[in-house]
Amino acid sequence: MDIEFVPADLALERDLILASYVFTLPASQDAHAVVQRFAVGQTTGTWLPVPGLTRELRDRHEARIVRIQPIPAADTTTSAPDDASWYFATIGVPAVNIGDSIPQLLTTLIGNDASTSLEAKLVDLEVPRARLDAFAGPRFGIEGLRRVLDVESRPLLLNMLKPCTGLTPDEGAAIAYETALGGIDMIKDDELLGNTTFSPVVDRVIAYNEALDRAAQVTGRRTMYIPNVSDRPDRMLDTARRAVDAGARAVMVCYANVGYGSVEALADAVDVPILGHFAGSAPYFENATTGMTSPIASGLLPRLAGADLALVNTPYGGYPITRLQYLQTAQQLKVPRPGLRSTAPIIGGGVHPGTVATYVGDLGIDIVLGVGGAIQGHPGGPASGGLAMHQAIDAALAGRDVRDSDGQTPELDAAIAAWGTLD
Repeated sequence: MDIEFVPADLALERDLILASYVFTLPASQDAHAVVQRFAVGQTTGTWLPVPGLTRELRDRHEARIVRIQPIPAADTTTSAPDDASWYFATIGVPAVNIGDSIPQLLTTLIGNDASTSLEAKLVDLEVPRARLDAFAGPRFGIEGLRRVLDVESRPLLLNMLKPCTGLTPDEGAAIAYETALGGIDMIKDDELLGNTTFSPVVDRVIAYNEALDRAAQVTGRRTMYIPNVSDRPDRMLDTARRAVDAGARAVMVCYANVGYGSVEALADAVDVPILGHFAGSAPYFENATTGMTSPIASGLLPRLAGADLALVNTPYGGYPITRLQYLQTAQQLKVPRPGLRSTAPIIGGGVHPGTVATYVGDLGIDIVLGVGGAIQGHPGGPASGGLAMHQAIDAALAGRDVRDSDGQTPELDAAIAAWGTLD
C-alpha cells in the first residue's frame, strides 16, 4: 500500500497535523516501510484490505508521509552507518481525526496498535492555523494576566507557599499575610497540597483571601491566591467552581496527572486564569527515544489545553534539563501563534534574587518568577524575601549588578549574602 510524500506546506493546506519523530533502526531495515506502516497504523489502522477501507476513506483519514531524513544525511550505501541509523521523519495526520481533543491527539501521535507502532520520540508538532481555534487555549494569557494583576513592564512574582503541606487554612493564611507584605503578585499552593480533610480548598480560599485583604490595606496591592484543584475530573471541576464562587481569582492544576483533556474541561468550567503545573510530566520526556520532548509536553500542550501560566524546568535549579530544551519550552509557551494567546512561563526551582538577571536575560520580562524558600526562608522573614525579589528585578531591568547596591537595598544584600548569584 503506497503512501504519497506530501510537502509540508501542502500538508498544512490539506488540514494535516504535522508530527515529527526521531528514531533508530538497524541499517538493513527499510525506513520508508516502517514509517508507512506507522502512519497507516495510527490512522486507518490496518495493513490488510478490509470491508469499508475505500479510497475515499483513505484519502480523508489516512496519514501521509511528509519527509524521512537519515541522520547523518547518508545518500549512498557506502556512506551509511554499518550497524544502525537514526532518522527524522514527519507524517501528516488528518486533523478531522482529532477534532479538539488533546487525548485523541496523543493517542494518535504516541500510542496505538503494537503491530504498527514505532519506538520513536515525538520532537515537533505543527497544527494548521485553522485548527488552533478548536483547542481551548489560554483565556487570559500573558496580557490578560497582567491586566488582572495590574502589573506592567516587569516579570511577575509568584510564591509557592512553604511548607508544602500540613498547614491548616488559618496557619497557611498567617504565612500568606506575611508574604504579601513583601508585595508578591501571586501566592499558590504547592502541588503536594490538594483538597484535603485538614485543609479543604474552599476553606483555604476564604482564609487566605481574608489575610490578603488585610495585607492589601498595608501595601496598597492585592496579592492573588491560587489554590490547587487537581483531582479526578468530576471532583476537580466541582472544587474549582466552588473555589471561584468563594472568591478564588485563579486555580492551579497538575496537567500531566489529571490529563490535558481535563485541563480543557477546566478552562471551559471557570472564567479565571489557570496555572498549569508540570508535576508528573517528566515520564513523557525523560526517555531519549520514546514519548515526546519537554517543549511539547510542558510547553505546547498545556498552552493548547488552556493554561494561562505554566511551570518550566530550568538547568539552574538542580533538575538535569538541557539549556536548549528549557529555552524551547519557554518559546513554545510564548511564541506568537495566530488565534492562540501566549502562556506565561513560570520559572521555578531554586529561584532567588541572585538568579533574576539570568532569567530576564534568557527569557525577557514576560515571565513569572516562582519563588519558594527564598521568600519564607529569607533571613529577614517572608516580607523581606518579597522585597528582595523586587529589588533584584529593579536591578536587572536597570542593568545593575545585584552585588553593587552600596547598602541601599538591605533585603537584597541579605539575600545575596545568603545565596549568592548564578555567575
